[in-house]
Amino acid sequence: MAENSFVDPRSVLNELSEPAAIDADTSTQSNNSGRSLQNPAKDLRPSANDQDVQCSLAALQLSAGVLQIAEPPLDHVRAQLRELIGRQNKIYIDLSKEKYKLDCSEVAKLNDMMSDVRRYKDKLTRIKKEMQSIYQRTKDLKKRAANVAACKQRDYRRKLDRQHHEESLIGSQ
Repeated sequence: MAENSFVDPRSVLNELSEPAAIDADTSTQSNNSGRSLQNPAKDLRPSANDQDVQCSLAALQLSAGVLQIAEPPLDHVRAQLRELIGRQNKIYIDLSKEKYKLDCSEVAKLNDMMSDVRRYKDKLTRIKKEMQSIYQRTKDLKKRAANVAACKQRDYRRKLDRQHHEESLIGSQ
């Protein structure tokens, strides 16, 4: 049955009862023609075709009654589901937009962080070179200072030796 279409059970019953009436008319005509007169008990029993029509008629009546009872709440539930699905789709779209915004802002933050990392790496490399240069100059200055101290000590010893030598020459005279 179509989603929102409702079939009037009376129209279906009328359609089914018409072929049954036609079948009943043909069976009475056959009785009148004399073919079934030999077994009158057979005419009193309903034929298989009549039973099928009555069963399908009863099934249609039952299904129509069930539909009349169940269809209004089902239509209401369908409407609520459509509304819920619409709201879910709206929320999904909103969340997707927010995710995109966050993704864009996160990418911007990541790019900023990467540029900071590059800048700090360059600073670190520059400071490291300066420290190596300072260490080398300090090492050279210490070496020079040690040489200067050694030279001064030699000069001082020479002076002392000369002075002792002069005093010893003066004292020996």
